[in-house]
Amino acid sequence: MPYDFDTLIQAGSMSGSSAIIVMDDSTDIVEALANIAEFYAHESCGQCTPCREGSLWMSKALHRLTHGAGRAQDADYLVKIADNIPGGRTICAFGEACSWPVQSFVAKFKDEFIAKGAADEERRAKEVKDAGPNLEKKLAVSSPH
Repeated sequence: MPYDFDTLIQAGSMSGSSAIIVMDDSTDIVEALANIAEFYAHESCGQCTPCREGSLWMSKALHRLTHGAGRAQDADYLVKIADNIPGGRTICAFGEACSWPVQSFVAKFKDEFIAKGAADEERRAKEVKDAGPNLEKKLAVSSPH
């Protein structure tokens, strides 16, 4: 497919900032987006609240997802943040640019975000359940009463 604005729009995509990232099917999509979001959070000048806070919140949510503390609802949370940055709320186009990858990745790969968050929730629930009897014993031993 030719790489020009009109052809990409007809294909249901867009050029964005015209950067191209090539990934194969072994790439962890959530990790890839976390890397992009971290870049945008770092590069935000901080002048506009939606961009300054939104880019940081998206980066933090993706950090949770990539470090075992994700939640199944993080995909929707990310989109909610990303949708509240653009639309004339920022001085420059950087805010829109930082929201596009999140909107695009989650729209195309939402199942992967949900699965990663749900797996983290299940693992944490199992850890709490397994720690339950031991936790009760620890509390009984350490309790002054």
